[in-house]
Amino acid sequence: MDGHVYLPRLLKGVDLSEKYPEGLNHIKSSTTPESKEDIPVTKIFAEFIASVKPDVLSDALITQLKDYIIDYVGVTVAAAHDWESTESIYRGILALGATGGSNTVILKGQNFQPQFAGLLNATLGHSMDFDDTYAQGTLHAGVSAISAGLTQAELLGSHSQQLLLAVAVGYEVICRLGRELANDAYARGFHNTGTAGIFGAVATISVLKRLSAKTIENAFGLAVSKAAGSMQYLENGSWNKRLHPGFAVHDAFVCVSLAEAGVIGAAKSLEGKFGFLQGYSPKPDKDLDYLTADLGARWTFLETALKPFPACRMTHGLIEIGGKYGSLSRDRNVEKITISLSPANLSVVGHRTSNKLHPENVVDAQFSAYFQLAHAWLYGSNTGVRCYERLKDSAIYDLSEKIACVEDVTVKAMGAKMHIQYVDGGQEQINIPFPLGEPEHPFTKEQIEDKYFGLVVPVLGKVRAEEIRDLVRDLEMHSVVEFFKLVC
Repeated sequence: MDGHVYLPRLLKGVDLSEKYPEGLNHIKSSTTPESKEDIPVTKIFAEFIASVKPDVLSDALITQLKDYIIDYVGVTVAAAHDWESTESIYRGILALGATGGSNTVILKGQNFQPQFAGLLNATLGHSMDFDDTYAQGTLHAGVSAISAGLTQAELLGSHSQQLLLAVAVGYEVICRLGRELANDAYARGFHNTGTAGIFGAVATISVLKRLSAKTIENAFGLAVSKAAGSMQYLENGSWNKRLHPGFAVHDAFVCVSLAEAGVIGAAKSLEGKFGFLQGYSPKPDKDLDYLTADLGARWTFLETALKPFPACRMTHGLIEIGGKYGSLSRDRNVEKITISLSPANLSVVGHRTSNKLHPENVVDAQFSAYFQLAHAWLYGSNTGVRCYERLKDSAIYDLSEKIACVEDVTVKAMGAKMHIQYVDGGQEQINIPFPLGEPEHPFTKEQIEDKYFGLVVPVLGKVRAEEIRDLVRDLEMHSVVEFFKLVC
């Protein structure tokens, strides 16, 4: 079945009349696919990416996208300045001959080759696990889309309006794919941020380079052999996870370059029998109609949440409520706290293993419901990365021993429930359906800027931090080159 039959319905906001002057429905009389594979996801995405125009972006969407970019700058600047993995990763990439180009790595200079600039910026942006999160896909989309967009736009000297469009499209591709992978992909050991991220990075680069749909299809076809990201980092709190979006952006530049040179990539790379969606997630009810519907009109990525805490998103409700109830219960001794998590989230942050119950490194603590709740209960929820200075705290150890995590199939997405039992016999039952930052419990503009300034001012000073914030808020009036001069 030829995929173009679906395009008139799906590519809202995109004019394909010149490309298909006879109309599209003549290609096939029947519009009912015989199977999921007959919905040509790869073609539909490629046509959208090749044809999308800036006028599909509303003012409200652009404003929200700028919030995401400001947040990205904050977490990337902070990690580039001082984080446990930064120096080792930076030295390792430099040893590969990463310099000799004209691209910028935040706080590291302006002489990098594009694929390595993208790798380092995306890795730094994800290193603190403080970057934005899309709950339905259990992934971080912005760090790949924004890093790829800034690097390619700097290389081309692109207008900032085209950059915003490219980043929006990259976000959308990652989030839509992530939604269909869902938590089920984690059962196969895949990290959606890395696996879906490469396709969004390809999309972002392709919009900026205005590539043809055929070239984009080939780039996707090559990317399906590079999509990667293993959850095995949970075994020992390794730094693999921090590199996943960096690998995705680096490999996206490679795949696009090969496709432009005429290298043929796999067909049906997303929907095929051995393609991305089938190979990376056992989710039985993938909705490929929803995946491809209303591109350019329905923007899934706008449900992306900004993170208030530098820890796995699955623990954020526990941190927020733990800080509140811990403060209110200073004179009451806890007998037991039971945390209810979804089956998928339990497997990531709730299993009662030694490295979660008493983590000894930052990554293990970031992915520990026990540590995060106990720390917030005892020290409050607004300590930021300083919480990881207390990995050996005996009070946290003691409270963690009183915490139990259980599976609850009624808990959805990043939600949680808590049952608190006090020694005096009192009890509290708390439902936390939406952690702070989700659309249903949003970050305010003031909170967004407080987080940003808290991360950037200690590194670059208040004046520079305000200049960067103001430039991003008014990005259409500035160039990417101006932006990078402020953060290099």
